[in-house]
Amino acid sequence: MIHALHTSPIGPTNVELADVLSQMAELLVRRGEPNPYRVQAYLQAAAMLRDLDTPAAELFGQGGRESLMELPGVGVNLAQHLADYIERGRVALYDRLMSSDDPARLLATVPGIGDALAERLVASGVRTLAELERAAHDGRLAEMDGIGPRRLEAIRLQLNSILHKTARRRVRRVRRQMARLGALRAQSEATPPAETAPPEAQVQATIYSLFPPAAA
Repeated sequence: MIHALHTSPIGPTNVELADVLSQMAELLVRRGEPNPYRVQAYLQAAAMLRDLDTPAAELFGQGGRESLMELPGVGVNLAQHLADYIERGRVALYDRLMSSDDPARLLATVPGIGDALAERLVASGVRTLAELERAAHDGRLAEMDGIGPRRLEAIRLQLNSILHKTARRRVRRVRRQMARLGALRAQSEATPPAETAPPEAQVQATIYSLFPPAAA
């Protein structure tokens, strides 16, 4: 019998999700987005998330994208962006906007790529994560000053996590963790609280970080 359920926050917070949508709206404006209603939709969804009491990550864990689409102002596209960030820690559209607006800033989001190295990469013609991965494997990255074998391998692992198999495994792990949380919460809510629960009867459910270091 579960008398108490203590959990650490799962996934990104509502504020973090709101910040991502706000940044995407800003990038759309800077790119000259012709549809003002699109930008407004991102900003309104961001404001809604900041005021939302229930974590959007928890809603997604319970009901998938459909549960996100039940939130005010969240349609199919916004729900997909939120789902991508909850599961993968990235949004493909955000990366595309960044690669065209500020490629150095995009590259610097990869652990192991600092601001100075990102600027040098852009100067050498690398502007996207896919191009960075090619540079990490064709020798260009290894030829740059300050890139030793260990740092190069760490960058390769991070890119693999972001772009390929490790990312898909992480998605499956996130879904399992969310399903487990939902089952624990449902069991806890279905059990009448006891006034004095013995310590040995209390269960603490720990949900590990959804986005561990890719090299781990």
